[in-house]
Amino acid sequence: MLATPRRSIRARTGIALLALPFAVIACGGDKSPNALAAAETKPATPVVPVSNVRTPTKSDPIVGSGVSTVPMYSSGDEAYKAGSYRDAAELYKVRVGSKPDDANGYYMLGLSSWKAGDFAGAKEAFDRSIELNPKFAKSYFNGARVLLDLKRAPEALELIEKGRTIDSTSPDGLRLKARAQSEGGDIDDAISTYRELLVGNDADTWGLNNLGVLLLNRGEFEDALGPLARVVQVQPTAPLFQNNFGMALERSGHKTAALRHYELAVQHDSTFAKALKNAERLRGIVTDTVVTGEASVEELAEEFRLKVKAWKEAMKDEVKPVQP
Repeated sequence: MLATPRRSIRARTGIALLALPFAVIACGGDKSPNALAAAETKPATPVVPVSNVRTPTKSDPIVGSGVSTVPMYSSGDEAYKAGSYRDAAELYKVRVGSKPDDANGYYMLGLSSWKAGDFAGAKEAFDRSIELNPKFAKSYFNGARVLLDLKRAPEALELIEKGRTIDSTSPDGLRLKARAQSEGGDIDDAISTYRELLVGNDADTWGLNNLGVLLLNRGEFEDALGPLARVVQVQPTAPLFQNNFGMALERSGHKTAALRHYELAVQHDSTFAKALKNAERLRGIVTDTVVTGEASVEELAEEFRLKVKAWKEAMKDEVKPVQP
C-alpha cells in the first residue's frame, strides 16, 4: 500500500478535519510545490499542476463598423457555434446596432468578444447586458470571468456575489467565487468554497482538480492526493487530471506511481507538453518500474468521498436550529 498517504488520509477523516478552513502551513502559505519539495533533488524542469483558468486564446482586437463583413455566416449564432468568435462578435455588433435593447444580443457579444480575446469589448457588452436584464445570473458570472482575465479579482468577486444572489445554487458561481478568492490571495477562503461546492456534488471535476492544485501549491501534498484521485476516478481519460494526480504522488514520495500517471496523461494526449516533460524527467530517476502494495485510485478516492460526506454532516450540524 502507499502507506504514508493512506494512513495520513484515514487519520484525517476524523472530527479534526471538519473545521474550516485549512490552516496555512508554517513554512509560508502558498509556496509552489517545487520550493517545498523536501529531501528531493530539485528537478531541472519544474513540475507544473494545471488548473482551470480558462483564458480564451488571444487574437487581434475586434474592429466593427456596425455593418457585417462576414458573408460566410448568416448570423452571430451560426458563427459562434462554428467557433468563429471574431466573426460572431462582428455579427452580434450588427444585431445590437439594430436592436439596442437586446439583452441577449449583448450577452452573446460579450461571450464572442471574450473568446476572441477582446476583453475590454467583452466587459462593455456584459455590462450592457446586465443593465438591460439585471436578473440574468450568467451575465454576472461571465462578466466576472472577463475581470479575472484582466487580473481584477476583487471586482470579479463582487460581480460573482451579485450573480449568486440571483442563482445561489449555480456550481459555476461557486467555482468562480473560489477562483476569485484564490487569485485575490484568500487561499483559505477559496479552499472553504471548494469544499462547499464538493458537498453539493462530490464528482465536480473542476472543483476536485482545483482544490487539489491549491493544496499542492501550499505544499500539502498528501492532502492533495484525495481530491486528485477522485477526479481521476471520475474522468480517467483527462490528461490534465492524470498529470496533476501524478504530481501529488511524486511530491508525496511515490515516484514510480507518479510516472505511471504522467504516462497515462501522455497516452491520452501525446501533445500535452507538461506531462511529457514530467514523464521524461522521472524516467531518468525511477529505476524500478514495478509498483507493489500501492493504494489504488479507488481506495484514495473513496476515502476522500467519505471525507466530503463528513463535511456535509458537519455543515448540517452548524445550521441545526437550537431547541427551545
